[in-house]
Amino acid sequence: MFRQIRPFLTVWGEDVNQFKPERFSEGVAEATKNNPAAFSPFGMGPRNCVGNNFAMMEAKIALSMVLQHYPFTLCPTYIHLPVLHITLRPRHGIQLIIRPL
Repeated sequence: MFRQIRPFLTVWGEDVNQFKPERFSEGVAEATKNNPAAFSPFGMGPRNCVGNNFAMMEAKIALSMVLQHYPFTLCPTYIHLPVLHITLRPRHGIQLIIRPL
């Protein structure tokens, strides 16, 4: 397993095999020197983490439970200003009003 980590020796340093949570004290981007492949909690490829599908299913269930109990409506003062990145997204986020049923 650790042979797969070896290419990231330049990112993680000589102590790549040691558990050091303080590497992430400044955030993932700083710890990985903005290398998107250096830290992937679920792994990549055909031998990735079996918990990935479970976590995604659990997140979908949690979201569906929230949507069943709380209706979402747009704030009346919301102004749609799309910004083009890889996808379109609102410039100032989306202001929502959430109320219990």
